[in-house]
Amino acid sequence: MLRAGVSLPAVMKLHGHTTPRMTMLYVEITQMDLQREFQLARSHPRHLAPPPRAPLPVTAPHTNRASLLVSLRASQHVLEMCRRGASDDTTRRLFTRLENRLMKMIAEIHRCKLTTK
Repeated sequence: MLRAGVSLPAVMKLHGHTTPRMTMLYVEITQMDLQREFQLARSHPRHLAPPPRAPLPVTAPHTNRASLLVSLRASQHVLEMCRRGASDDTTRRLFTRLENRLMKMIAEIHRCKLTTK
């Protein structure tokens, strides 16, 4: 039933078990099951990174400090998603370096007074 997609709580109810431990006594999980679940999690991750704190601007960005910070934080979010989805260590390290540079830029902008004309 689990291989057919029925959830563990549903299997528990169907068999009249009150604890997952009791159900697990009757469930056989093979190496193939574990590999399938692992590949499914890698190909369709549910949560790669938390969403950006500030909403992305829908209109053309204004040239002020707040809109610049929103854009940089959105970029940081995209970099994090790319880093988590990277298949090799070299690419992950590159995204990590870029994200660190972006974090330094955000910190600098917080420290300075941005004026535009």
